[in-house]
Formats: sequence, structure tokens, C-alpha cells
Amino acid sequence: MRLIVMGVLLMFSLFACGGKAVEDQARALGSREFTAAGWAAGTQEQRGEMVASLLVKHAPSSLTAKDVIHLLGAPTSYYLYDEYPAYVVGPKSIQSEYGRGYVLAFLTDKDTGKVVKVLFIPEVRT
Repeated sequence: MRLIVMGVLLMFSLFACGGKAVEDQARALGSREFTAAGWAAGTQEQRGEMVASLLVKHAPSSLTAKDVIHLLGAPTSYYLYDEYPAYVVGPKSIQSEYGRGYVLAFLTDKDTGKVVKVLFIPEVRT
């Protein structure tokens, strides 16, 4: 089972190489400083502006799904599985199958709960 999970994660990584890095995408949304209180009080657009700072202050690879939820609060969206914390961020003018705005998803290893990848759906055009 672990081998299958690792294979799927490798495929995610290979497909992701074709797109822009999540950090570059986040910078395109803005440069507002992230704080947990600011995120909690912020609008969807303001949260989008905080993502770049969030990724710098809290390296995703050092977080678990529980850490993400503790830091950002209850997920405001869904991406593939309930175990993946996901949040709607950025401008409402962006539309996808998930609604208005970008979905910021934290993909996690099902065995350890560790974040293995962060992505935007749809990809932020820089």
C-alpha cells in the first residue's frame, strides 16, 4: 500500500513540474503579511493575498493536516478527499468546478498526515 501511495505522489510531482511553482502563483495574488488572526478575520481576497507569506512562515513540508487546520481554521472548500484541508482564496472573479475563487489545497500523506504538496485549483496565472 505504501508503494502505491508513493507512486501516486510521484505522479503528482511529475505533473506539477509542468506548471508554475505554488510559491510563484501565491506571489501573484499579493503580498499581505500572514497572521493567524488576520487570516481568521480576512476576506477571501485578503486570504489570497496572505498565501505567499503563509508559505514562507510555515513551510508546508513541516506541517500535518491537523497543523494546517489549527493554523487556518476549518476548511472552507473540498479537494478530492476530506483529509486534504482546502480553502477558497483570492478573487471571486475566478470560477472553477469548486466555485468562485481559487482552492488552496494541502495534499497529505494518508499514513502520516504530513503535507506533501500544496496547490491552487485552478492554477494561478502569473
